[in-house]
Amino acid sequence: MSLHRPSYIPDTGSIALRENAEATLKQILKTAPQDLWLDTIRRISGPQHADLVVWMLNQVECDFAVAVHAFYRSNPGQHLNSPQPLPLQPDATDIFALTLLNWDKGYYRSHQLQVEACDAPPRMIRQVRQKAMAHPRGSLPFKLPPRFLAPEGGQILQLPSHGSPDTADQLWQLYTSLGLQVAPRNSQPRRPVSTARKLLDRVSFRRARR
Repeated sequence: MSLHRPSYIPDTGSIALRENAEATLKQILKTAPQDLWLDTIRRISGPQHADLVVWMLNQVECDFAVAVHAFYRSNPGQHLNSPQPLPLQPDATDIFALTLLNWDKGYYRSHQLQVEACDAPPRMIRQVRQKAMAHPRGSLPFKLPPRFLAPEGGQILQLPSHGSPDTADQLWQLYTSLGLQVAPRNSQPRRPVSTARKLLDRVSFRRARR
């Protein structure tokens, strides 16, 4: 069954050809629902994707759940063991500082998606909360948003099969080329992902929500 291009996917005539896989993914994320953003950050396995994470966190549309996932992946407990002032311009290695600074700027106020245990393990949340409480009020050189310590609300991530990197052929190829974790596929010959035009034209990200 063919999939029709939804309105948030640009007209193919206006999509510039891209050879860079990460640039292609960013183009897709800019028009995709936040479900794919959260799904994507969950697939990141190492520092080789730090630039992609920074890009996501610096977008005004970035959902609260995506930021909380990044925050808890940054080992916040370590920063509470030896608190230091946040750098004014954190680099790609300081996700902890970036999430806190962007929160102070008004980012991550959109909270569509639920923070699940795979994003912020309850045990880690408790540990961070306890370490924060161990410091006298006002003594930390940075502010921890209370919502980061009690991330509640939002809806469970939902991606239709034609919008999931595990099952959508074009996305699977792109994510594989970037080293993002995807489900293994049968060893069948696949057409290479050569342009963003092909990728964006064939993949739909319709929400399956009521």
